[in-house]
Amino acid sequence: MLMRDIDIQAAINAKELVIAPFDPGKLQGASYDLSLGGEALVSSSDEKIVLEPKSSTLLHLEAGDFALVLSKESLKFPLDMVGVIGMRSSLARKGLMLLAGMQIDPGFEGHLRFGLYNASPRRITLDYDYELCMIEFHRLTGPVSKAIAPNPDLIRGRIPEGDRDFLNSLETTSLSDLSKNMQTLTINVAMISNQVKLLFKFVVPVAIAILCGMIVALFKLYR
Repeated sequence: MLMRDIDIQAAINAKELVIAPFDPGKLQGASYDLSLGGEALVSSSDEKIVLEPKSSTLLHLEAGDFALVLSKESLKFPLDMVGVIGMRSSLARKGLMLLAGMQIDPGFEGHLRFGLYNASPRRITLDYDYELCMIEFHRLTGPVSKAIAPNPDLIRGRIPEGDRDFLNSLETTSLSDLSKNMQTLTINVAMISNQVKLLFKFVVPVAIAILCGMIVALFKLYR
């Protein structure tokens, strides 16, 4: 059952569901808005970025960059509730792709991790508390028998080491590099095209003339 705002608020008041920090202004009719905060890693940099309140640190994503980020909020789910992630249209308008599992399992605890990919041709800058996505809450018919195992790093608000290793091994090609490669390919194709034109303009006529001369010579020889 999809929970309404009053159902979500009641679950929070009863401490069944935990969203910390909780902002009533981000509670929508049937969802809650989650924001960017804490650690972030970008594929084009080896440095860890930490987005905090009243900090001048920003998250810069160049064209083609992939980043691992965390939600500002820490969540704790009861065993009879799941969450469903929904992408915000503001991300799509910027040219950002949100990569994440769509479902948050019962018993989950910690900060949510997301992948962000800049599919636009320009740099995109995000700051602390930027709204990443919305989350819907669904009540199950009863508690599950198998709860998801907690991840200590996500509980502490850290990107797990396995994710760090994955990002370090990730080979990405930025759109600017791709553009340069396409320009080089275009130049090469143009050069080949010009060479083919020269071939047909000079070499082919000469070859035809030689062939015609040989045919004439053979005709005279065997006449």
